[in-house]
Amino acid sequence: MSPQAMLIVQTLLGVAVGVALTVFLRSRSTPTTVGLLAALALAAIPVTTWDPPASNGRRLRVVSVLDGATTQALAAAFTRETGIVCDVDPFAGGTQTTVELIQQGRVQPDVLLGGTVEIHERLARDDKLARYDLPPDPARVADYDDPDQRWTPLYLGYIALVYRPLPSFQSHPPEWLTLIQPQWNGRVTIPSPTASGGGLVFLATQILRQPDPERAWRYMELLVDSGARFEDRSDIPISRVAAGTMDLGVAWAHDILRRREVERLPVELRIPDQTGYEVGGVSILQWARDRDAAAAFVRFLTGPVAGEIQVREGRRVPLRTDVDPPEYIEAGRLDSSATAFYDRVAVLANRETWGARWQDLLTPVP
Repeated sequence: MSPQAMLIVQTLLGVAVGVALTVFLRSRSTPTTVGLLAALALAAIPVTTWDPPASNGRRLRVVSVLDGATTQALAAAFTRETGIVCDVDPFAGGTQTTVELIQQGRVQPDVLLGGTVEIHERLARDDKLARYDLPPDPARVADYDDPDQRWTPLYLGYIALVYRPLPSFQSHPPEWLTLIQPQWNGRVTIPSPTASGGGLVFLATQILRQPDPERAWRYMELLVDSGARFEDRSDIPISRVAAGTMDLGVAWAHDILRRREVERLPVELRIPDQTGYEVGGVSILQWARDRDAAAAFVRFLTGPVAGEIQVREGRRVPLRTDVDPPEYIEAGRLDSSATAFYDRVAVLANRETWGARWQDLLTPVP
């Protein structure tokens, strides 16, 4: 409560106490009764203390496509460290939808937090991002940095399979081919390649892991024909599998693990032998009101405190050598040949072409 509000409340209560005392003093109440009533009235006045806010008056508008717990923990830690407040909009429309709204000018944050850096690159190509040069930090993994310094990588996330703990999966853990096996027709849920970042990475994984891309498109066609559901957000498959309306799906490994632990969902996860990944990032928009505050936020997000929050709250793999990754990432996974096939440059170059072909698959032939 602010000092002004506290003063008003206590003044009104003081007036009420005075009126009560006057009434009872004019009555025939005994002194003991008056004393008791006065004590009760005074006890009703709250003892309120006012702690000055941590804010220094500076604020940032942040659109985040991370989970709410991670976003709030990052924002709170940043405010404690700097006094700058983050007004966070945890946009729930899907990463690609969020970026489209920013491109159209319908959403105008100072900072876009989270989502694969290919999404941030789209904004950079539209000249929507401000350049920012990070200070040297030997513990920060710089392998994925943007040479033009328009967006900043923060973490890695792996595409994984989420499934119900059915006996058939316990004896034969699912693989990519399991998604198109006839016994699972109509029981598979996947994020849409044109509506979500996870769906785009899933599609790219199937194309890039095949020696012949046409085999991947045949695989995607079989998914459509089998009655698989394609969702607007990457987290929806987790919910459907947990609810039992679907048996098998695709989602981010960190989201599956986090929700299984926090929400106690009855789901299992498996990272297939060959899988794609995202490099999640952050970027500053050209129209940011306080560039220095936005730059301070990016510096904080690349540091060890934020890295530990990413592991603890979001189960993501931070791009720092001084922060241990989540336990589900086995030793050597980051340098494994299991992800060496995944070409992020090719994903960015072919995203629109792949998206158009995907839409053609969904369009019935007249």
